[in-house]
Amino acid sequence: MKKVQAVAAQFPLVLWTVITIVPFVFLMLLSFRSQKDIFAYPLGFGGDFTLENFVVAWNGPSGGAGLSVYFTNTLVVAVCGLVVNLGAGLPGSYFSTLLPERVRGIFLKVFLVGTIVPIVLLVVPYFQIFDMLYLTSNPVALGVTYGVLSLPTTILVLHSFFIDFPSELTEAASIDGLGRWSSFWRIVVPLSIGPMVGVGLLVLVFMWGEAQLGIVLLQESSSQTVPVGLLGFRGMFYTSLGPIFAGLALASVPIVVVYLILHRHITKGIALGGVFR
Repeated sequence: MKKVQAVAAQFPLVLWTVITIVPFVFLMLLSFRSQKDIFAYPLGFGGDFTLENFVVAWNGPSGGAGLSVYFTNTLVVAVCGLVVNLGAGLPGSYFSTLLPERVRGIFLKVFLVGTIVPIVLLVVPYFQIFDMLYLTSNPVALGVTYGVLSLPTTILVLHSFFIDFPSELTEAASIDGLGRWSSFWRIVVPLSIGPMVGVGLLVLVFMWGEAQLGIVLLQESSSQTVPVGLLGFRGMFYTSLGPIFAGLALASVPIVVVYLILHRHITKGIALGGVFR
């Protein structure tokens, strides 16, 4: 009976894993098929095996850039966004826990409102600002924008962790002569790697796949990110499905690799959070 209950408890997790993996399998299969075989075998089970789609996706269609350029721009956007996001979110979320309860409540409500504002409402104002400052087609400026837009999520997630951070550690550090900032960087941050990696992955996934702002603010093909650049593979009368599938497959690999490398830090962060509570 206990074994049946254990299997039943794991079934939703297994089902969710299958639902998540199956589309990725179909994507990989279709990325190795020609345009004709994609229409003949919509699920990818059939047709000839070809690597031409990956070559076209990497080098780009005729007259356009390819993933070799888009990956570089996306990496610039991701690095700038993470630096801005964690650079402001870490101290902001920690020191907000030191505020009086009423002030802290107002502080969190402001960022809570920021999480429900649709990005589509910000497209026109951001375009006007970027155009006025001559920042269109600038991946660095877009990365800073993404870092600011995802700041509410970072503040709320890390605040829930820092609110239960053991004050005994910082009090002991103050007795040893460390100030607030010194104890924060030398005591709090090293013990918060898990939550930092977790929220960093959330922000990275958002920046890696966001296209609503990117398609408006990155007008030159040489400055576009992966999700924006892949839209250029579509023509008015003809769409290269094979290179699009190959590009999507290549674009998903970095996120999967980063997660496989850092998932232990996430698990460790969850365990630490349980101890602190």
